[in-house]
Amino acid sequence: MNMTPPKFAQPLKVLVVEDNPIDRRIIETMLQESSSPVALLKSTETLAGAFQLLGQHAFDVVILDLNLPDSEGKDTLRSLSSKYPQVTIVINTGAYEDELGLHTLSYGAQDFLVKGKYTAYVLHKALYYALERKRLERELTAAYQRLQETQAQLLQMEKMKVVGALASGIAHEIKNPLASISYGATYLHEQIHSSDAKIQSVLANIKEAVCKANGIVTDLLNFAGATSLHKGPENLNEIIEKSLALIHYELDKKHIQVVKRTDQGIPPVHIDRNRIEQVLINLMLNAIQASPPGGTLELKTYCQGITEGFCTRYNLDKAGFGAGTTVIICDVEDNGTGILPEHLQKVFEPFFTTKHASGGIGLGLSVTKSIMDNHNGIVAIENITDHSGVRARLVFQPCQ
Repeated sequence: MNMTPPKFAQPLKVLVVEDNPIDRRIIETMLQESSSPVALLKSTETLAGAFQLLGQHAFDVVILDLNLPDSEGKDTLRSLSSKYPQVTIVINTGAYEDELGLHTLSYGAQDFLVKGKYTAYVLHKALYYALERKRLERELTAAYQRLQETQAQLLQMEKMKVVGALASGIAHEIKNPLASISYGATYLHEQIHSSDAKIQSVLANIKEAVCKANGIVTDLLNFAGATSLHKGPENLNEIIEKSLALIHYELDKKHIQVVKRTDQGIPPVHIDRNRIEQVLINLMLNAIQASPPGGTLELKTYCQGITEGFCTRYNLDKAGFGAGTTVIICDVEDNGTGILPEHLQKVFEPFFTTKHASGGIGLGLSVTKSIMDNHNGIVAIENITDHSGVRARLVFQPCQ
């Protein structure tokens, strides 16, 4: 019984790689016997010709004969699938090559047909089914890769959790000898009544260094240990200065120039100081990593009366950010190469990162967004349109 070739919504673009002119003509005729004829049909007799045509056109499916004048057997399939791994391949085998056809499925083909044993209906159905199998194969491969990445990231998170606990313990241990040094310097300063300015200067330097080291350890403990929000009126500019002090080593290492355009008249914001410090440090470190050596980190704070367009642009809650509301804005800008548009849409997704090679786990910006959400604020990441680089914008409501 003859069957009408199936009708599918999208006509295919097909490349036929077949050196036998009779077999090639049969395939071409069958492909035209459809209520949805192919959108593009090209033929070639050689593998080299196939490579040339694949470089010129975006084919959906390649119907491939394994034995060609310039390539034979499994090598033909391996060469094609390795050079164009995204293309869907259906093998067109000889009459006595059923076993070989089965083996081709493990070498990159999605289906195989035996010459002289299929109709136009079977051919069309095989091509569309092969295309769907290829799509599912790509999705499965991508899902497996994401699973492997997530597993590695979870292991890294657990490692960081242990490292954090150890660092916290070490920080506490450091504070004890620092306290002893501070006490000793104070005692010597009180006991030594010397007119030697150098001795007094050395003692003063010791005390100053101890205070600075103790302050850094305290800041790190507060930074790592904040688990619940403790909001209060805070000066955003002061938090920026403290954050810069904590990352000065990273700035110096890449010779990054810091440009501050902070409005000293901005009102206080109702925030958890440690959490917003965490946000700023994360954004600044991202900016440093994105900047070239000798680049620029620009920090801005200012007040702005927001408009309807501003609310729409940043998807602000109009109940809390109605047009005309004055907000406090902090911008962190770098002069790097920017973010690819397809990546820009994913930056806040947990575990999304382009820094796997350098140990990134893709949680920094998702945590940043969570913190800003808990403050009823906004964080937005965007490419700077008037020059290269990225702008991270934080939007806060002022204290009522």
